[in-house]
Amino acid sequence: MKFNNPFYELSARLVDFLPKGKRTTRRILYRLWNSYPSWDPWILKDGDIYRLFYLGGASQLVHWWMNGTIYGAISTDMKTWQDVGALLEVNPANSWESGRMLAGSAYKEDGVYYLFYSAAGKGLEIMNEGIGLATSVDGLHWERSSNRELVKPDDNHRWYGQFKRQMGYDEYDHYQWRDPYVVKDRESGKYYMFICAYLKEGGEGKYRGCVGVAVADKIGGPYELLPPAATPFVEGTKESPFYEMERPQVIYRNGKYHLFFSCWTMWLNPSWVKKVGKDKITDSTLYWYVSDRITGPYEPVSEKPIVKGSDRTGIYGTNFFPAPDNPEEFIAYGWYYRRMTLAIKPKVRVCWNNDSIEIVNLPQWQRNSNNQPVILSEVR
Repeated sequence: MKFNNPFYELSARLVDFLPKGKRTTRRILYRLWNSYPSWDPWILKDGDIYRLFYLGGASQLVHWWMNGTIYGAISTDMKTWQDVGALLEVNPANSWESGRMLAGSAYKEDGVYYLFYSAAGKGLEIMNEGIGLATSVDGLHWERSSNRELVKPDDNHRWYGQFKRQMGYDEYDHYQWRDPYVVKDRESGKYYMFICAYLKEGGEGKYRGCVGVAVADKIGGPYELLPPAATPFVEGTKESPFYEMERPQVIYRNGKYHLFFSCWTMWLNPSWVKKVGKDKITDSTLYWYVSDRITGPYEPVSEKPIVKGSDRTGIYGTNFFPAPDNPEEFIAYGWYYRRMTLAIKPKVRVCWNNDSIEIVNLPQWQRNSNNQPVILSEVR
């Protein structure tokens, strides 16, 4: 797969300028840039370089996500990237990861690289998701630590389960267990893994999206499952506002732990949307919860807990990462879901004050007397 394909990029950009009525032309362009879809990136700072991991798929007109592979690239400035090809592909020998690769996170400790990833089987198991671990000594060649899943609840687990097909609901069984985000706690030294999961105990109906959490004394495990870190409910119900809480990320700042995640608008609970209103809610909206403890419970920062400006970035699965020119600041990155291209630009900054967060473009900032960024205008 090409990391940068000029023809693919051009066709992707043209879609945004076409009138909605030009269906035939739009359909042709969508097919062109769906030939090389790229999505769900994550980044590891490794000394003076940045290691990028992302998902890529082969040409597929409809279900592009069903054949993901983990690819990689390297950069010194987060502007120009060198493609290093496929890093981890499906493994036909392991049924649980024989169908498609999903997103994860990366860590480096004592000279060893750790790649936490998620995957699913093939055929009827395409929605049965699991989490695995691969390691490397050079960041390029990876070896799975086991042919078994690193951590997953059994069928009788108390807190986590799967969405069972029911009359009137979607026509499949979905075991949500993906997008592992691993962070080392600054106080205990333990490793916590946050997971896009499905609430079993205490939930009702289709909408049971939650963020699961597991803990380990060593980065490679074993990981012990803990109660969900975030179990949001629509007031007066036992339903979550979200069917899924994707790409969870936890950041410690200003004395608190901050949880961020994404959810497609098609998977939002209509009763919650009706209650809070559709304003500022798009596919790129980033949701924001907070807690005094790393294990939670995480609560919404407001009735409508969204990061300001995220609804207009056009980026899905947004994560934050220290800016290359100032580690005290963050950039916002993810992937442009309309173009199926990666969205990694140092100029897309996170203006994070004590009680507010806003995603802005760097040219729209200026510095005050305390050398802090000041917003000049909103993202367009």
